[in-house]
Amino acid sequence: MAMRKSLLVGGLMQLAAVAAFLVMACGCETLPAPPINILSTQQEVQLGRELADEIEKQKPIHGDAELQEYVRGIGRRLARVAPRRDVEYRFTVIDEPDTVNAFALPGGHMYLYTGLMRLAENEAELAGVMAHEIGHVAARHHGERLTRMYGYNLLVRVLLGDDPGAAANIASNLVEMNFSRENEREADAIAVELLWRAGYDPGAMLTFMEKMREQEQRRGAAPSLPFLSSHPPTQERIALIRQHLARYPADERAQRSAYTAEYREQVLNRLP
Repeated sequence: MAMRKSLLVGGLMQLAAVAAFLVMACGCETLPAPPINILSTQQEVQLGRELADEIEKQKPIHGDAELQEYVRGIGRRLARVAPRRDVEYRFTVIDEPDTVNAFALPGGHMYLYTGLMRLAENEAELAGVMAHEIGHVAARHHGERLTRMYGYNLLVRVLLGDDPGAAANIASNLVEMNFSRENEREADAIAVELLWRAGYDPGAMLTFMEKMREQEQRRGAAPSLPFLSSHPPTQERIALIRQHLARYPADERAQRSAYTAEYREQVLNRLP
């Protein structure tokens, strides 16, 4: 344990020194700040595990084991074709029927709210949301964003277990963390391809986003829908998803099952 901690400290100090040098080297206001991520895969997984512990202290985890397993089965199907395989993707359902949201932590921990799951009509639509969250992890967006938000020293303290209060604060903020628009576009592009490779019709992502747009219009403002409040405008995402879909044969897409009956039995009939 002491040796592992020593290696972790050494690795973090080296990465922090390199990152600090890059910040100073690119500190001119006329230049955009470069993407900086000090987390190795091992450190990202460790941080994600600690933040997941905090999330599960704060949030009501759904008690239906069969529902949880059904969702994890979808996650495994997507994970088998994910572009990043050095982390384990884990999906957990949070029992908050009035919250339309989903989010991912570093290292592959993902959470789905029952409010969002009720909005989906079939398994393929839910898989689209899950694939989007996998996209953030696969593209390593968390390391870049957390480095910018909290800095190197705080992340080092959290990884070493020296600041548990900071871990709780980071976990709370990650629920509605704002990625850049470019990050969100990249996650959507990855999600469309993931759905296709996993055997789903990627058009399910489009139909779900259209439902989200209807909810947005009905409620009158995006902040009541956390899943939208931290993303680019819904109409913009719909237009980009349509562009991505043009790459896939419509006749083959039409032959793929959306697993509507299974979703109704395993999810919708289990939710109040």
